[in-house]
Amino acid sequence: MAIDVEKVEGEIDYDKVIKEFGVEPIEALKPKLKKLEEISLLYRRGIIFAHRDLNKILDAIEKKENFAVLTGFNPSAPLHFGNKMFIDQAIAFQRLGGKVYIPLSDDETYVFGKSDSLEKATERAYTLIPKILALGLDANKTKVFVSSTCKYVYPLAVKLSRKTTLSTIKAIFGFNDSDNPGKFFYGVVQAAHILLPQIEELEGRVPTVVPIGIDQDPYIRLARDLAEKLNFEKPSSTNHFFMRGLRGGKMSGSKKESAIFLDDSLETIKEKIMNALTGGAPSMEEQRKFGGKPERCVVFEYFKFHLIEDDERLRKIYSECREGKRVCGDCKQECFEMLAKFLESYKERVEKAKDMVGKVLLE
Repeated sequence: MAIDVEKVEGEIDYDKVIKEFGVEPIEALKPKLKKLEEISLLYRRGIIFAHRDLNKILDAIEKKENFAVLTGFNPSAPLHFGNKMFIDQAIAFQRLGGKVYIPLSDDETYVFGKSDSLEKATERAYTLIPKILALGLDANKTKVFVSSTCKYVYPLAVKLSRKTTLSTIKAIFGFNDSDNPGKFFYGVVQAAHILLPQIEELEGRVPTVVPIGIDQDPYIRLARDLAEKLNFEKPSSTNHFFMRGLRGGKMSGSKKESAIFLDDSLETIKEKIMNALTGGAPSMEEQRKFGGKPERCVVFEYFKFHLIEDDERLRKIYSECREGKRVCGDCKQECFEMLAKFLESYKERVEKAKDMVGKVLLE
């Protein structure tokens, strides 16, 4: 297992991750998660496994006090269903009173070598805005900003840069002298993104929750270290299980065969799903006799993480697979039909969301 801000490799041991990263298991908060569980299958089904200081957000929800939600994207690749999980969380918090902020990190895309041009990365960032909004965010309670062009980012990053040291950045991120200096400074820029909702011109000092993959936790640690030095509230965070790639391993935007992208054609989606890794037996006869293993099935993961809201229906599919009453071809066809229906509606929403870009853009 290897996890850092640039890569995730190997089989993830989440119990070990909790200990190594110093995050808290979500189970201890179970009594306070009822409102989130009612509106988010990610919480209801235990897909969120850890957090930092989520209590502060849950208290703000209970007291109906202001809080912010921040989750960003690296515009190096099209959006995929792994990205959608961050927006799904943001939507749940938004429905419970949070104001959502979404940074698009064109600068990260460039300094980490995911684009040969900052200008191209910036242009791509702007094209993502309606695609993000179309996932269901309320434009009246959402602000999106492109990192290199937003007037608030650089001044805040400069202020934060005086409150840390190069040795701290090296220790948190594992960078060394052969890394370009943009990587070092980007840690401070990302801290600025995380703390930006709390500047006086926006929300002021309010609790802020940041849904992230555990690989991005170093940025949270840096932001928490810097927050109080400039009179900000320490940000909270949540961590969810990674979706697996369609053929195993971690889903990745850089591996086209590993994910369903929101701009994939139906033909491409069908091919990907029909070739996806499942927990089925080697033959239909064995499947009928011995049953399958849905916990190993990527197709079932799409049902569980995204496509099936009804818990009873999901349990039925699980049981039918285990009992051999359902074969992989049935699930793959059903998954494809659900994806096709979702994406047909999604693409219509993207066109409508283009009119909302000016309303949500924080320049």
